[in-house]
Amino acid sequence: MDRRTFLSLVGGGVLGGAAGRVSAQPQQRAPDEIDPGPLEGQVALPNSGLQRIVWSVDTDTPAMALTFDDGPDPQLTPSTLDLLDKHGFKATFFAMGYNATRHASLLREIVAAGHELGSHGWRHLSLTKTTAEKTYEEIDRGKKAVEDAAQIPVKLFRPPYGRFDEAAVRFLAGRRDLMVIWSQTRGELTWTDPARIVDHVVNTSRPGDIVMLHDGMGRATFKPDTERSRRVRGRRLVEQQALPEILGRIEQKGLKPVTVSRLMAKATPDDLEA
Repeated sequence: MDRRTFLSLVGGGVLGGAAGRVSAQPQQRAPDEIDPGPLEGQVALPNSGLQRIVWSVDTDTPAMALTFDDGPDPQLTPSTLDLLDKHGFKATFFAMGYNATRHASLLREIVAAGHELGSHGWRHLSLTKTTAEKTYEEIDRGKKAVEDAAQIPVKLFRPPYGRFDEAAVRFLAGRRDLMVIWSQTRGELTWTDPARIVDHVVNTSRPGDIVMLHDGMGRATFKPDTERSRRVRGRRLVEQQALPEILGRIEQKGLKPVTVSRLMAKATPDDLEA
């Protein structure tokens, strides 16, 4: 389920209370989606607590969060880290569990550079097109893989494609993990001109925004020689070409990229000098 659908269901803002009491499923499913079936008895309702689903932060501080999905990837992550280091910016990387296991040393480089880690599932499955049991497995296995590879706890989760259903919300509520979506992206996937992506990201970003970019291939990781994977790789390379100017112009605009957790803490201007 995307952000617009979720807003239409719960009336906007952040979801509070016992998440198991709110159905985040649209009333009509697309024909290609698999009905996960009844959820009662498949996952325990959390007894207390607050489940928050965050896509931006209400703040006047000139800060935003840059996030990178689908990595780590040996061809994309190192250059992303180099550019962030050049500008002194910190970001949040939502790592795919499968890639975290394969490239554990690269994941640890992300942590050593002072960036934040979140999990992005085990193998980038759409959580609206699978059973509840498979949703739990994807979230749990992905998180454990990232934590084992990085040797740190991880409390942030981003669903692949930004889509989720009631099963995902209930499961995360039970373990007190935070679901993070986004408020800005690179723009249209069909854009092949880096300058167009730069203009879109810079011109639309405001204080408190969470911007979603990529340092990995998502589902295309598993079939690298297909035409679809080549298209995905091409899109990722265009983002990489755009990233240096995105960072430079964001800085000129007076915005400071920070981690999601720091943005949620509503970093003060003094903090941004650190």
